This record gives sequence, structure tokens and C-alpha cells, in this order.
Amino acid sequence: MTSSLPKLSYVLLSHNREKYIRAAIESAFAQDYEGELEYIFSDDCSTDRTFEIIQECVAEYKGERRIVVTQTPRNLHLAGNTNHAVQFVESDWVIRADDDDISHVSRCSVIGKAIAEHPGCRYVFTRMRLFTDKEDAQIYEDSMTPIAAVIQTREFRHGTGCADSTATFAQADCLHQAWHADIYRIFGALPIDGYYVDDVISHYRAMTLGAGVNLDITTAYIRTASSNMSKGNDTGGRGYTDIMKLEQFHDKYYNIVLSPLKQTKQMLQDYVAPGTMEQLFQEIDLFVKKHEDYSSFWRKGILNRFRVCRKYSRLNLYGLLRCLPMPLFALLLSVIRKFKDKHTHSPS
Repeated sequence: MTSSLPKLSYVLLSHNREKYIRAAIESAFAQDYEGELEYIFSDDCSTDRTFEIIQECVAEYKGERRIVVTQTPRNLHLAGNTNHAVQFVESDWVIRADDDDISHVSRCSVIGKAIAEHPGCRYVFTRMRLFTDKEDAQIYEDSMTPIAAVIQTREFRHGTGCADSTATFAQADCLHQAWHADIYRIFGALPIDGYYVDDVISHYRAMTLGAGVNLDITTAYIRTASSNMSKGNDTGGRGYTDIMKLEQFHDKYYNIVLSPLKQTKQMLQDYVAPGTMEQLFQEIDLFVKKHEDYSSFWRKGILNRFRVCRKYSRLNLYGLLRCLPMPLFALLLSVIRKFKDKHTHSPS
């Protein structure tokens, strides 16, 4: 192993993903990183075979890297599971992964090299690529091709005016960053009442601690229509019942995250020098305001839904449908999806 490279902790969170977890773990074990790397696999009380498959994969592992397999005491959602997992981390850097996604074989390598080149950085941006189940074979092939090209790294600090400094949560793939463990050591555990805002809170914390590094290279492949861990056990279904279930969750989601976001802003303001990073706090305010606007979205009437959709430039067909009462929206959207699916898959 190369001693100049930092030790990394690959933290994979899981919940009820027996169909995909094996592939996710195989992509973790396939990492070609030459530095020290440990694996933390934390399952959030799955009720299917996910945890058993994790144990099977680890039993089959022939490598020498440290592995921790653990399970939360109860279902804690993303933020709580993150807190549970990081207590086992023995490095300064956390690379997060989900149970249905695929990491490029060189993901840890390009991140580790960037950290070694920029020792003062506290987070690293990379790119992601979305894919569906139908693209599995191609994605597996692409993910196993080592990155041979020299990757240009760009260090930046938020609010400095450079293009990379605008890569905030609204524009960046926050989950697919690497974080310095100081975001937990300095600020403590993530607020578990936020459930699903583990990435945005980690992002804001890291931005106050130091520089970021931007890598214009894809290191993670994100499976679409499979978001039960971050979307209230959404199965990705496209029918009326699936849409109603997801929208009912959305109606609570924006309420759920408001308190943790406000708490995070206050914590960061108490940490940094007065008058610094004002741009960051303005962006947090906008993010909070958006959640306030969408809070109880379906219970505030048609005119309010129209106002919100117009404010956030979402008056397309989907946005206009969302101005209708939820049952009518779900019915019409399910019919549209059924029609589109039928014509998409029908022979030419």
C-alpha cells in the first residue's frame, strides 16, 4: 500500500435492498485503491434478506482490508444510520455509498489522490451517472474499467467567486462527495429528526471547515426508480397507489427537515467568525424557504400550489398537474405514465 495516500473509510448504508445489495458490495470490494481502505457496512434493520446477503458477501471476501458489518438497533433512516456507521470509522475520510448504486473501480483511487494533492481540503466533489436496471450490464462493464487518464483537480473555497465555489447542494451531487470526519468530530452527530438530510447537512458542515476539491470524473453510478431508503420506502412504482404514497410522504418530508436545517445554520454561524461565509448562510436561507413553501404542499389549496410551482419555475405539464387535488393528480399522472410506457415499449 502507498503510505502517502490517506486512509479512507468506505461507508455503505442499506435498508431492504436484497435485489441490489450484492452488486453494490462487489463494487466496493473491487476498488483498486493502493492506500489503506476500510469498509463499514451498516444495515438499517432490513426486513428482507439484505443483511444476510451482506454477511454472505463478507464471508466470501478474500482480501485483507478491515471490514465492519453492523446493524442499527431500530430503523433510524439515513441520518441515524449514518451516525451509527461513523462510530466505527477509523480514518479521517468518509466515502458514502448506497445499497443500490455502483462505485467505479477507481472511485477511491481518484479521491485519495486528490486528498493527497490538497491536504487542506475537507470535501471532494466527483460526478455521478444515473442508470436504470436495463443498463446493468453496460454499467458493470463501464465501472470495472480503470481510469487511466490524469485527472485535473481544482481546489476552491465557497464564496470566492470561482465557478467551482458555486457547486452548492442545489447544484452538486452531495451524497457522492467524500467528507472529512471532522464534520462529525467537531459538530457531533447528524440530527436524526431530519431523517433524510444527511447529505445536505454534511455538505454545509464541510464547507465551513476548509476548501473543496472538484474532480470532473464519474465515480458513482446511481440507480434510478429505486429510492426506498431516501424517499420513505418508495419502491419506484408508477401506478396510482405508488404516486399517492410518495406524495403523502413528500407532504411530510418538507416539514421533517425544516428544524434540522435551521439547527444546522445556527450551529455553523456559532462556529465561524461573524460576518464570514454570508453567501453560504444566504443559500441555506433560500433552501429553508423552499422547504417552507413546499411544507404541507397538498393541504394549502390549488392557488397556493400554483404559486409555489410558478415561483420555482415548475409550470410544465407535471407542475400544472400538481396544482390539482392529490387524488386527481395521481390518477392523471398514472394514466400518462401508462400511456408513455405502452408506446415506449411497443414494437416499431
